[in-house]
Amino acid sequence: MNSKSTMKIRKQGPPRKKACQNCTDSKVRCSLERPTCSRCLNRGKQCRYPEGSGDVHRSSPGALSERNSADERLSFEPSLASFSPTSTATAFPSPVSGHTSGIPQIYFRPESTQTVDIGLTFDHVDLVPMADAENVRDRWLQPYLLTGTGQLPKLLSPFTVQFLACVLRSYPNHLLDEKSLPPFIHPLQVNNKPMPRTMANCFSLVRMWMNRVEGSEAIVLSTVRQEMERLSREDATSDLDTLCSFQVYLIYLLTAYFSPIDNASLVDDMSIITLQDLAFRTAKAGFTCKAELSRTRPTWESWIIASSKRRTLFTMYLFTNVYNSDKGVPNFLSDELRDILVPESKALWEASDRGSWTREYNRHLSRWEDGMLQISELWRSSETGSEARRKRIGRWVQSTDEFGMMLFAVCAHIHGC
Repeated sequence: MNSKSTMKIRKQGPPRKKACQNCTDSKVRCSLERPTCSRCLNRGKQCRYPEGSGDVHRSSPGALSERNSADERLSFEPSLASFSPTSTATAFPSPVSGHTSGIPQIYFRPESTQTVDIGLTFDHVDLVPMADAENVRDRWLQPYLLTGTGQLPKLLSPFTVQFLACVLRSYPNHLLDEKSLPPFIHPLQVNNKPMPRTMANCFSLVRMWMNRVEGSEAIVLSTVRQEMERLSREDATSDLDTLCSFQVYLIYLLTAYFSPIDNASLVDDMSIITLQDLAFRTAKAGFTCKAELSRTRPTWESWIIASSKRRTLFTMYLFTNVYNSDKGVPNFLSDELRDILVPESKALWEASDRGSWTREYNRHLSRWEDGMLQISELWRSSETGSEARRKRIGRWVQSTDEFGMMLFAVCAHIHGC
């Protein structure tokens, strides 16, 4: 067959498949699904195809394979997260060269997630304000106010402190894994849209801290300290932003305390007081959904914020227990947390779409018709060891995740069960 015949046959073939506009602009391969390609789906973008591109490539085997693989990996966008504590500038000094570079915003997708509800909005979270939130802020005063009042301190054995330190030390390392998060940050806090600036900065700075080049210690310390100072001064504009600031400041302290740089620790009494002030700002809006009080189903968004708040608060209290124990300062029972709900089931926390979460929450309500378990039920009381209490605890242990089991283990060590 001559070259002219070959050219003629090619001209008569099917039209070339056209990528969507977003993939075309980014000069990347498009998976070509209709109405939304996998890349646009992952980023929550509106997918548009050029007019006349046709539907001949809808759901081709190759496209489906690429879509499935895209749903199971992390995706990184080159957009910048602002770092400066006094402005919205997007540059900060490199710990190696001293030149400025941007902190990338990260889109997090858990490895197990197949489908994600991209319609989440945290603008209308319905929580019940905490009446005695000031007690969370003033927690650092407890060892000084309660000593000599007849209240007995909690007895944490050295082995319990070692256990807690081992667990808490692991939490910042989740940010190095790229496929997991600390168990007090819900995956959907940082999914479906550019990650909040505070959280994106934290991901980058923790990695910079853990993977620092020898000789860069001073700039790493200075950069993290600067970001911590910004968080202490910044007034968050939403409940989600307040929660993120609390979570991120806690991660910085965990990182600095358990993986210190030389002898220059960022963790001292003042940073602990700042942490508890951020907890107070979070507590003012509450840790419980209104629907949870009436034993009905809240919105998914409200539950994500409430559950994440509770987990972060428990983590903070456990960390301050370790900090006080290391300093030889007594720890006392935190009665202000008495009504806080324990972490819910693993299935609820890991639900990846609204439908599966709704079905699981309905099952959750049917299992807890007698009222959801509160943290005080894991403390020593006249009912400790009773058959009724142990049945409730057993029902919870049966479905909780690793974080809940860790919390139960600590409470059992201290109070019995």
